[in-house]
Amino acid sequence: MTLTFYWAIERLGVGPGVTIQFLGPSLVLFWMRFVQHRAVPRLAWVAAGSAVAGTALITRAWEFQALDPLGVLAGLGAAITFAGYLVSGEYLGRRLPGLTIGAYGFAISAVLLLVAAPLELPSADAVGWTQLIWIAIGGTVIPFMMSLTALRSSDPGRVGVLQTLEPAVAVGSAWIVLGQVLGGGQVMGVLVVIASIAAIQYLTSNVTPDAPSSQPI
Repeated sequence: MTLTFYWAIERLGVGPGVTIQFLGPSLVLFWMRFVQHRAVPRLAWVAAGSAVAGTALITRAWEFQALDPLGVLAGLGAAITFAGYLVSGEYLGRRLPGLTIGAYGFAISAVLLLVAAPLELPSADAVGWTQLIWIAIGGTVIPFMMSLTALRSSDPGRVGVLQTLEPAVAVGSAWIVLGQVLGGGQVMGVLVVIASIAAIQYLTSNVTPDAPSSQPI
């Protein structure tokens, strides 16, 4: 998932790459509805679609570097693997401890990446190494573990939509920390994402504790 995501943003730019990847939650809803035959409320579909639209506004997805077919395929690959990660995370998270899943997952990923791309130590200074460590821990390990924790108590469709809050938090942080002022369209995108998450939370609050397990949210 991470590899295809980086390929997508390398070839298309951050905005298009991120937006295509966040098609993943919609794919999860398709899987839940047509493969697992679980009930998916209409509001969940609307929330997933509007979350993608909000992400596109936030990241300015129309500002792509080039309409690169390989970049689009990489983005779709990121969306599909993101969906697969959510679905498999729900299955494993209810059978194995989160640390066990993380240990096996990162070990297997490391072996596969070493085969695909031999290890090259970057010629970075202390600041560069600090940033690399932060990307590994703060941008990968911690979110991975938190997602698994969420999937232990919720369904992958809801968790996927909630994760679309990530771009909104990113641009908000950039505004506060880096002084990167948001445009009107980006502010609108943040509001759309928040509304999508509120819709998912509304669905959650209206599912009774005795609801059958086939209910997705």
